Amino acid sequence: MSRYLDVIMAGFGGQGVLLIGNLLAYAGMREKLHVTYIPVYGVEMRGGTANCTVVLSDEEIGSPIIVRPKSLIVMNRPSLDKFQPRLVDGGIQIVNSSLVDEGLVESGGRIKSVLVPANELADKVGNPRAVNTIMLGAFVAATGMVRLSTVEECLAEVMAAKIVAINVTALRTGAEYAMKQLEKAKKTASAPKAPAKPAAEKKAPAKKAPAKAPAKPAAEKKAPAKAPAKAPAKAPAKAPAKAPAKAPAKAPAKAPAKAPAKAPAKAPAKAPAKAPAKAPAKAPAKAPAKAPAKAPAKAPAKAPAKAPAKPAAKKPAAKKPAAKKPAAPKKK
Repeated sequence: MSRYLDVIMAGFGGQGVLLIGNLLAYAGMREKLHVTYIPVYGVEMRGGTANCTVVLSDEEIGSPIIVRPKSLIVMNRPSLDKFQPRLVDGGIQIVNSSLVDEGLVESGGRIKSVLVPANELADKVGNPRAVNTIMLGAFVAATGMVRLSTVEECLAEVMAAKIVAINVTALRTGAEYAMKQLEKAKKTASAPKAPAKPAAEKKAPAKKAPAKAPAKPAAEKKAPAKAPAKAPAKAPAKAPAKAPAKAPAKAPAKAPAKAPAKAPAKAPAKAPAKAPAKAPAKAPAKAPAKAPAKAPAKAPAKAPAKAPAKPAAKKPAAKKPAAKKPAAPKKK
């Protein structure tokens, strides 16, 4: 059976993407495989995009250019957005979950995904720049295209000797973490989840028992029992106690005491004394002013006294012109 695998490694400048691509190519050559390695990068020293394509095969390679890869190493979010849709069905990708949201990664369906928190693991190893070798170790363990020991032997060919030891530790750390994730995925996939779901669905109608429905009308019966007990006790007790005590006590005491005392005292004393002495012009002016203000008893006392006195004086004066009768003898 032929051995073949192509991979696109992608990230941004400074993550060491091209270094691990070169390292994988050296490991393939050491295992007597045909290898192609094509780096693609921008002019930026750091921060720009960078990716490389590596093809490993025990047969001659027809083309080093891969449009739809069988595997991916994704170091950041832009690389995921660009290359994840290109991954062939049944392919595998190693994703740096430290920089990529897990909700954006496809898994359990068309492709297989292994999430590796490479930045956190690099900190535990003791070298934050070992993120790339941790991702390569996870890739080698997940694919099995080359042996991990072969990759460790080739470290001295691509990097300085003083950092080889810590990168060996980083490779093994990434490989161990990837193997644990793959074992968990196998256990969850082989677990019988289908019979567990209908059992949970049968319990749902059992909880909604009709025992709660008759319990509510029992609470409604208590409400009318409390309402009539409080309403008649408070309302009739306060209303009749205050109303008859205040109203009849004050009203009859003040009204008869002031009205009859002032009205008869002033009306007979002033009216007969001023009316015959002074002119009739002053009497009618004072009478209507006092009558409506103080009491209604003054108006009937003055009206009958003055009305019959004036017409008796005018009638005999109008009837005296009978002296004109002796003018009749002029006709003779």
